[in-house]
Amino acid sequence: MMIINDIHTHGSNRLSHAIESLSPAQFDRETSGACSIGIHPWDSDSVTTDDILRLEELSTHPGVVAIGECGIDRLRGADIANQTTLFEQHIILSERVKKPLIIHAVKATDIILSLHRKYLPKQTWIIHGYRGNAITAQQYIKQGIELSYGEKFNSQAVAVTPLEMLWIESDESKLDIKEIYTRVSEAINIEAKELQKVIERRAKKLFFGCE
Repeated sequence: MMIINDIHTHGSNRLSHAIESLSPAQFDRETSGACSIGIHPWDSDSVTTDDILRLEELSTHPGVVAIGECGIDRLRGADIANQTTLFEQHIILSERVKKPLIIHAVKATDIILSLHRKYLPKQTWIIHGYRGNAITAQQYIKQGIELSYGEKFNSQAVAVTPLEMLWIESDESKLDIKEIYTRVSEAINIEAKELQKVIERRAKKLFFGCE
């Protein structure tokens, strides 16, 4: 079992302690480590039935610890109706295989919250790379949706996010994950090492089912 301190990355140089975000086509049974599998909303206008079938097939692989990234992006991808249908397929899959959902959300808070109320998921939802304000952060938090912060974040949003609902990620940043921990920890007045311990403990439980 890996020790995870970075829950979402596209950077292969950070994979020793990170969950790599992959599309179904990118997954390699021989070389992929702990990862999430999903169809990005940017690819929603070209998704095929075969893509969905492969996603479903790979979702039960032990190396796949989460579903996503997936979600809604009002600025890019297919029309919102098709994006929503695709996102709902990920929600249903997440519930079926009992793995958390990593969500890409751009100008789509209303849709995400509405779907969360519709499905009442038992699996954890995490908005990755959250950059929004504190008011929107509190809307997500109130509904039980957790938030992951990367290189760019709103300090006030971080400040209102409970530690037990806060995650750290590198995404596509060139910064070392330790630098991101330092920046976030300064915003919430906690030692970076202590924050990392909290994230590692929670990641062990959420993604690997270990206390």
